[in-house]
Amino acid sequence: RYTVRMSVIRRQYQIFIDRPPQAVFDFFTNLRNYNRILPDDQQILNEAETVLRESGTLRWKWKQGGLWRTIEAEITEWNPPTGFCEKQVSGPFASYSHRHKFTEFQTGTLVADTIEYTLPGGPVGLLMEKVALGTRLD
Repeated sequence: RYTVRMSVIRRQYQIFIDRPPQAVFDFFTNLRNYNRILPDDQQILNEAETVLRESGTLRWKWKQGGLWRTIEAEITEWNPPTGFCEKQVSGPFASYSHRHKFTEFQTGTLVADTIEYTLPGGPVGLLMEKVALGTRLD
């Protein structure tokens, strides 16, 4: 019997924003801002909630290969104004987490995002990551 053990794929991004951590935290937890900064083929689906909160839910969708994919994540860590983390509860990944960290730096805030995920499907999942998904997260 052949078993493929999926490893966690990690992507990390950083950007400096010339605003204090509380202002950056407030921006990233206001869901109305997401549809302003997301590409056209991605959309936040939360209708009732407009601001993320501890233990809250975040729903969004994106188009991949002509099909819409939906993910629902729960806010599992909440540390205003230094960050929060969401983890998939339902969606296409075997596992998925997205950690947002806001650190005071010089005259503003260093934003660090860490996305960790595993894909279902063994070797086929790995191929899809290389061909399609990896470039979508950049």
